[in-house]
Amino acid sequence: MTDSVDVDALSAEEVHALNRFVRDTVSCSGIPGLAVTLVRGDESVFSRGYGHAEIEAGKQATEHSKFCIGSLTKAFTSAVLADILSKNQSVTWDTKVKDILGDRFHLSDQLRTDHVTLRDLLAHKVGTPSYFHALLVGFPENMSRSDLVGKLQFMPATDELRTKFHYSNYMYMLAGHIAEVLTGESWEALVDERLLRRLNMLDTGFVDRAGSLEEIVTPYVLRNGKHVPVDKNLLLSVAPSGPAGSVYSTASDMARWMLFHLRQGRNAHGASLVHSAWLEETYHSQMTHPFEEKDLNRPIFPISDVTLSYNMGWMTSEYRGYRKLWHSGGIVTFTSQLWLFPGMRSGVFVASNGPLTTRGSAALKTIAAFASDLLLREKPWLNVSTACSFPAPWEPAPEVPEAVTLPPYAWNITRPRSHYTGKYGNMGFGRIVVEPEEDKLMLRYGRFGKMAIHPVNDEEFRGVYVDKLWFITNSDGNVKRIPVTFVLQGGQVTGLYMPVDFESAKTLFLKGADFNHTNSATSLENTSFCCEVITEIER
Repeated sequence: MTDSVDVDALSAEEVHALNRFVRDTVSCSGIPGLAVTLVRGDESVFSRGYGHAEIEAGKQATEHSKFCIGSLTKAFTSAVLADILSKNQSVTWDTKVKDILGDRFHLSDQLRTDHVTLRDLLAHKVGTPSYFHALLVGFPENMSRSDLVGKLQFMPATDELRTKFHYSNYMYMLAGHIAEVLTGESWEALVDERLLRRLNMLDTGFVDRAGSLEEIVTPYVLRNGKHVPVDKNLLLSVAPSGPAGSVYSTASDMARWMLFHLRQGRNAHGASLVHSAWLEETYHSQMTHPFEEKDLNRPIFPISDVTLSYNMGWMTSEYRGYRKLWHSGGIVTFTSQLWLFPGMRSGVFVASNGPLTTRGSAALKTIAAFASDLLLREKPWLNVSTACSFPAPWEPAPEVPEAVTLPPYAWNITRPRSHYTGKYGNMGFGRIVVEPEEDKLMLRYGRFGKMAIHPVNDEEFRGVYVDKLWFITNSDGNVKRIPVTFVLQGGQVTGLYMPVDFESAKTLFLKGADFNHTNSATSLENTSFCCEVITEIER
């Protein structure tokens, strides 16, 4: 009798090569801590932590360390909705949202309000920009998911429905709210009961519902090449948009999540948790070429990795001729990648706790690619040298500017600070308060946003974040200032423009308008200006 050989397992040589590749890539890219999991066939074949979960305490990262996975959460939302819809004869992916939520539901125009569907929300087809800045600083602590749904009508769309891809965490928040309305349970309870517990993902949860943030690994940025911790309380800014990005997990638990999808919605015992046909629909193409600019193409690169479509909580790419089902994630400084190869019954999960640089993000992709090549039994196209130089030598690598020493704050204009102080409001994006603090003029926005705004002239200012969000404008790789433009009419300051969508627009906040989380306003004479957008922004 001969010993059986596990053909799915990695060989000792492959494990050694992967370990060396990951360790060297972590070192050269400034990643503080990393979790890696590989699955093949019907089991986890590799699960390990690298670097630190907490540098100051010397705590090592392991396969059981809890990393925030950001937008990988979206697949949990689409999966739980697939389960709900499979058991509800009256609702489908193409049911109009208004038919579920009723007349209280409104988007920025009537056509969108009347026709948007669940499929549109999950495929980013609504035409509303990301408006990420408002999520970054955090909505008020007492804002409910229902409150935020009410604000969507005041968030302007920039493209027609179903014509252009616009990634939107708000629409996933709305999808999670719809799941709550259909079932009478919270989105968190639905994901926990229908997915996490039944998959034995007992170390996975929701960062804004965690018993203690101490359970989660510490996020870091680089400042002049050194790791600096970031306040974990910033993770709470995900509320109430949890369905878009609140899940934390471990390498071990994410192996179970990948195997669930590779088994067509079944657990390790073969029991069906989500109807396979409904789950399969979340993998189907909805919007083509959503991130074409990030593709790797031959002959510039030695392989091709081309994004074909955004689906519903997943994207489809073709990697070296294989169908790749994947998504990326990011929250505060956490970054993650999850790649599945359904045809090869293989998958890779990688997550880090920093450092919020282009090089750090690229490192996760190169690790995922190297690990995928091992699983696919293809010769790796990356080595330790090219992983650390990527995208060089094939394309120039972007510069990573180091943090700078800021010049002393100077009020170099004749207009007094008092002209700018006060409350500014926008019905969709809340309240900004401008007030003096010692010798500076400070702008406070959201739960965590606080910046010193430096005058360029009477109208133009540049903001530098201080307090918890300091690293957004002054850490390695992040040295851009936030443009703030005050509106002067008849010698008086009547409003300010600030980018709520970093990619394309400045949004108007009216002075004297004080909007709370239920959309009421005081001292507002012309609500037609509540949502005006300027289409150019200093980049």
